[in-house]
Amino acid sequence: MIKCDFLVIGSGITGLTFAQKAAQKGSVVIVTKKEKSDANTNYAQGGIASVFSPDDSFDLHIKDTIKAGDGLSHKEVVEIMVKEGPQLVKELMDFGVEFTVKSSERGKNVLDLGMEGGHSRRRIVHSKDLTGKTIETALLNAAKSYGNIKMLENHTAIDLIPDNSDKPKRCVGAYIFDNISGKIIRIYSRITLLASGGAGQLYLHTTNPSIATGDGISMAYRIGVPVANMEFIQFHPTSLYEKEETERAFLISETVRGEGAFLKTIDGRSFMGNYHPMKSLAPRDIIARAIDAELKKSGEKFVLLDTSPIGTKRFENRFPTIHNTLSEKGIFPTSDSIPVVPAAHYLCGGIVSDANAKTSLTGLYVAGEVAFTGIHGANRLASNSLLEALVFSERAFKCAKKEFKKFNFILKRIDTLERKRKMKVEKNIIFHNRDVIKKIMCDYVGIVRKESRLVEALKRIKTIEEEVNNNFEYSRIFPELIELRNMAQVAKLITYSALTRKESRGLHYIIDYPEKDDKRWKKDTILSKDMMK
Repeated sequence: MIKCDFLVIGSGITGLTFAQKAAQKGSVVIVTKKEKSDANTNYAQGGIASVFSPDDSFDLHIKDTIKAGDGLSHKEVVEIMVKEGPQLVKELMDFGVEFTVKSSERGKNVLDLGMEGGHSRRRIVHSKDLTGKTIETALLNAAKSYGNIKMLENHTAIDLIPDNSDKPKRCVGAYIFDNISGKIIRIYSRITLLASGGAGQLYLHTTNPSIATGDGISMAYRIGVPVANMEFIQFHPTSLYEKEETERAFLISETVRGEGAFLKTIDGRSFMGNYHPMKSLAPRDIIARAIDAELKKSGEKFVLLDTSPIGTKRFENRFPTIHNTLSEKGIFPTSDSIPVVPAAHYLCGGIVSDANAKTSLTGLYVAGEVAFTGIHGANRLASNSLLEALVFSERAFKCAKKEFKKFNFILKRIDTLERKRKMKVEKNIIFHNRDVIKKIMCDYVGIVRKESRLVEALKRIKTIEEEVNNNFEYSRIFPELIELRNMAQVAKLITYSALTRKESRGLHYIIDYPEKDDKRWKKDTILSKDMMK
């Protein structure tokens, strides 16, 4: 048993930012499934969208975000993010994050702001194409200076602990599985922050690391916290196509197109002009569907991203990580065109929270990709995710520091988790079901959807979920079983949400309802535990 003032599940930008501030007020435990730097933050190439340019404004950034959200972004929350963001980006610099700068006309060093699809101005603060890793490294180094932050690596969260198992009113901690020893640990906390990221691993092709299995969403939903807009899965249009399947697809940053690269077919035909006036700088949902349509027409497995307008030297300087990776794979310098395909990238829905990152369950906060704040609506604007993480981890801290001392520790137990289990489930069955879920989601709940396919997907996912829950109830627990339980739950939520929305909007495109229907569906899809019984 461990007791702490603040329990943080996840070690990306959200969790680390909150943890360092919370450590100034009390004891902190950070739980992370693998190594402490294995988070989506670490793989973010593009940067942080924030207003720093003289020709930019809060109003323009707000307008771009709401336009990308296709009618579902919550304006008041978007305004909070955009207006509070710049100061927190500056705070990152104080933590030691070195963003890329350039010399201004007056000879001063200013931020070298990048351009990405959907943005009307250059506003992407970056560290070449290693922004996420640079931020993660700086925050981890800063965290080491706090003696009251305990980092539990290779630990997997199983379930949140309620104060009352029948009608929970407060979250009092979490059950954690030690991946090395195989022991189950109870961690009791005054405040719990879920910062566990998204669910990209539900799909065959994803830019997310292996830890992104929807754990936080599943845990919160099981304890009775509503989720929203789970149907809106963002597929990044340009992940590197490779003949051999990989656990995580290599991302070709949106900024590459922002700097001039354009999409074309294998036979050299530029095609984005047929789909959107912004061409290769159109919003991600439009580009992903355009690529999907072109591949279905041609029968090819990928399209090409032509980088020749950028130039070899400029590309190497601006995108060193991408350049080195492509060189190692033999693509550069023999060609200036990169084979790309869409890959699951970001979940725009999540656990419902308010503007202070609070959920409906007292003591439970959520921030980052795991949360639904209402900012992204039906489609996330590029590079808003790190900004959202900064702003709402800060807001979570400001709110939590005011109330944590009024909460006493409640030492509840979940007996079903602590009983002795003799039955063993074979790992190959777990891996098989995991692969089946990935294939179902990719084939039936992907970029372009059809109602009959969603019905079939839901039926198959429910069958797997029933089997997994039975295994979890009676078998010995291990990390892959915990993850599969969560994956099945979240796959069901995504599919059910997609079936519920009888229109096409943003990232959700369904053949049966190809038009947007503001009269009936200009609203969020909110699911609670009671609805799904």
